[in-house]
Formats: sequence, structure tokens, C-alpha cells
Amino acid sequence: MKNEFKGFQKIFLFTFSHQLRSTGYRAATILLAVLLFLLPAGIMAAVEWFGGDEPEASVYENPVRGVYIVDQTGTPAVGFEQLNTLGEPGYTELSYTLCENLEQAEQLARQSEDSVVLVLSQTEQGTKADLLLPEGSGLSKEEVSGLELFLQQNYQLIQLQKAGLTAEQAMQIVTPVQTEQVTETVISPESDSPFEMIKEVFSLILPFALIMILYFMVLFYGQSVANSVILEKNSKLMDTFLISVKPSAMIFGKVFAIVLASILQFFIWIAALAGGFAAGSALVRAINPQTDMLLLQFFDMMGELGGMFSPAGCIVAALILIAGFLLYCVLASIGGSAAGKPEDLSSTNVLFTMILVISFLCTLYAGGISMAGDTASAAWMDWVPFTAILVTPGRLLLGELSPVQGLISLLVVLAFSCLVLFLAGKVYRMMALYKGNPPTPAKLFRMLRGK
Repeated sequence: MKNEFKGFQKIFLFTFSHQLRSTGYRAATILLAVLLFLLPAGIMAAVEWFGGDEPEASVYENPVRGVYIVDQTGTPAVGFEQLNTLGEPGYTELSYTLCENLEQAEQLARQSEDSVVLVLSQTEQGTKADLLLPEGSGLSKEEVSGLELFLQQNYQLIQLQKAGLTAEQAMQIVTPVQTEQVTETVISPESDSPFEMIKEVFSLILPFALIMILYFMVLFYGQSVANSVILEKNSKLMDTFLISVKPSAMIFGKVFAIVLASILQFFIWIAALAGGFAAGSALVRAINPQTDMLLLQFFDMMGELGGMFSPAGCIVAALILIAGFLLYCVLASIGGSAAGKPEDLSSTNVLFTMILVISFLCTLYAGGISMAGDTASAAWMDWVPFTAILVTPGRLLLGELSPVQGLISLLVVLAFSCLVLFLAGKVYRMMALYKGNPPTPAKLFRMLRGK
């Protein structure tokens, strides 16, 4: 066994350093990290700066100070001064003056630029109130719109006083009554608490989110693994290479090096994205401390629900995701081992993409991706490597599996990945000097069974 891994360290270090030093790797890492940092921060700040809600005209800024009233309803209007006692900010110091006719009201209102004329008239629908701006007034229609709304909301008080009620009686009638419905609450395990509702939402979203992460990582990095494995075949160095390095050592070294470099790049991007959202949140709050941006409310809610996920479960779930990525990269190495030239990878690499799709369909139809509480029938999927990497991380985060069970599932995935790596080494040795079209999976299996 020790002889099988001869040269593993050299292959691993060389491949890993080659990945880190390559221009494409560095350019993609740096450029995408910068974009992932700047885009969230810039977009959030721009949305708050340019698209934030404009402060509405405050009632504190009511510019009207005098109201001259012309009552044409037949019953003299009384008690307008009571409106000042309602405590409405901006409408506590208005001067109300009852005039005999419209000409007198307009003449008095023209003596100051902050006065309006209120005309009350009787119609079939009821009392109609019109606010008029005198000639030469310094007010605009927008500036008196607040007063118009205020009078519409509180004119009932004047009507009650016209009906013969005292100011105190009228105030009692228009004072709103606050009611509160109190019911007996029985706390039971089946009650729909907010925590349980959020847990159900996460149980539905997490599996799809995890499979998307895995799918794009495999799609993005799987080809690199296959290209690296086939490199010596394409450069005509196969004969010399196999003298000093065992096939298993070469496959293990290349796969682990590329997986490590890929995970390092991916975590740099994740850190940049998290930093971008953190910087964006800080910029938004600096622009508007009273912001009500929905994204910030979501972040605050997630902070309050931080105790929903156990640290041990999060760590094991992340390790299972990494192990799943390793498993699919191992499958990609089989495709590279079976291919004779880069043109053949399009047919040999179908293996790992098909397995990913089939695994997703299995979890979907077997109940692995469903609402919380409906997953007991699919417990077997935690112990099958291809389904465990899709289902188990979400269950760990939601507390449906213990960290110990997650560790056992992780060991199963890692053990299976190592077995497939040994298989990839055998395929690599067997196909080292193979000429012709790539063999079908059935023919490849027959070749492995033969000598």
C-alpha cells in the first residue's frame, strides 16, 4: 500500500502550487472577489442614496397660521378652536375667525401671506368644505393639503357641537376606543411558533440551495480535474511518468490538490461576498440611520435566529459539502483517466453530471426534499454517499440529525471517495497506453475485471 502512494507528496505540492500560480486562477480569484465585495456594497448604498424614500411633508411644517371661515350651511360654525386641543403637531396654534361673507374673509386673509379662507356649504351629500387661497397669498396648494386633510379628519367634532353637544361631550364621542382581544393560549409542541415556521421555510430552501452550490462547483471545477488528469497523456509523457510515480499516487495528488485550491478560491469569494454585504449595511446606515431597507431587516432577523443552528452541526454540514465536492471531483478524475485526449472528455465526463442529476431526483421523489417533519421515510439517504451530500447538511443545520450521526455520514462519504479514487488509479493505469475511442462504461467494467 505504501508503494502505491510513491510520489504522492510531490504530485500534490506541484499541482497545488501550479494551480495557485496560474494566471487564470489568480485573475479569476482576485477579479471576482473584488466584484463580489464592491457590487453588494455599491448597490445597497446606491439604492439607499438614490432610491430611498423621500421624507414626506411633515405636519410639523404646516405653514398655515390663520383660517377665515365663511359658513353658508345656515347654522353658525362654532368650536373650531377646539381643534387646537387635539394635540396634532403643527395644528395646535391656528387662528380661526368666523366671517359674515366671502368678501370679508378674502379681505382679511389678504392681510397676511399665511392665511386661507374656509367656505362651508350644504349639499345633498352633506357639508362641503372648500379651502381658498386669497389673491397674493404666499402659500401653494401643496402647502395647504395637510390642513385640508386635518379638517376632513376632524370636522366631525364641529358637527357634533353644531348639534348642541358641549365640547367635552363631542370630544368623548370622537375619542377612539382601543380594544384588544385576549384568548387563552395553550402551548403545545404542535403549535405553529415563528421558529417552527422559519424552520419549515429553511427545510424547503436549504436542499435546493445546497444542490445548486454543489452543481455549480462541480460544473466549474470538475473540468479542471479531468484536464489535469489527462495532461500527461496529451503531452506524451506517460511512459516516463509511470516509471517514477504510481498511478494511484498521481490521481490522489492531482485530485486533492485541485480540490484544495478550488475550496480556497471558493471561500475567498464567499468571504468577499459577506464583506460586501457587511460594508453595504454599514454604508446604508451611515446614509440613513432610520433606514427600513428590507435586506437589512432580513440580516437583523437572521442575527436574532443565530441560535437556531448549532456550531457543531454547521461545521459537520460544511465538511460534508466539501466531501461531496471531493466525491464528484473523483468521478471527474475517472472521466479523465478513461479519456485518451481532451476531445474525449465531453463523453467521459457525462458520468459525474448524470450521477448528480440522478441523485437529486432520488432525493426529490424519496422525500428527502420536503417540509420539515416529513423526512423520516427517507432516512436511508443519509447513509448513501451520493444522496447524503445533498440531504444530510440541511438536516444537520435544522437539527434533524445529531452531529455524531453527521460525522458517521461524513466518514461514509470520505471512505467511498477513497475507494473511487483507487478505482480511478486502476482506470488510469489500464488506459495509459490505450488507443482508440473511449470505451463505454460496460466495456470499461469488463476491462477492469480482466487482467
